[in-house]
This record gives sequence, structure tokens and C-alpha cells, in this order.
Amino acid sequence: MTEQKQKNIWKTIAIVFIILFILENLFFAWALWTNAKETDIINTCYYDICKKYPDAWYEEKICSCYDYDVLGNLIIVEQEYMK
Repeated sequence: MTEQKQKNIWKTIAIVFIILFILENLFFAWALWTNAKETDIINTCYYDICKKYPDAWYEEKICSCYDYDVLGNLIIVEQEYMK
């Protein structure tokens, strides 16, 4: 193998790894941003909408507030759709 051909192979490998590194970092940044956004929504549900109830649950854009009935079981007392 000639020296020029070997340099071209190393340059190609380096470019591929640089592209993979950039894509990996973009994916991690997107994952962190999505997690922070979801955490903000959950905190809004738990601490703003359901602050007067003992339990809350956020699932599929619906915030459900729970309270205890006479037997001590949790029942849904309020639900709100969150955009």
C-alpha cells in the first residue's frame, strides 16, 4: 500500500469518527433537553395543580390529582389536560 493511500484511509476514518462524535453529543443534548422539559411539566402537575391533594400522577398529558376516600383508598378527584 502506498503512503498516500494510507493517509487517505486514516483521513476517512478520522472524518467518520468526528461525525459519529458530533451525532452522539447532539443525541445526548436532545435527551437532556427532553428530560428537563418533562420534569418541568411533572413539577407543574404535582406542585401547582395538585398542591392541595396528597398525591398526583402525570401520564400522557393528563395530570390526575388523588385524595383518600373513607376507606383510605386513593380516588381521582381532579384531572387536567396539559398541553
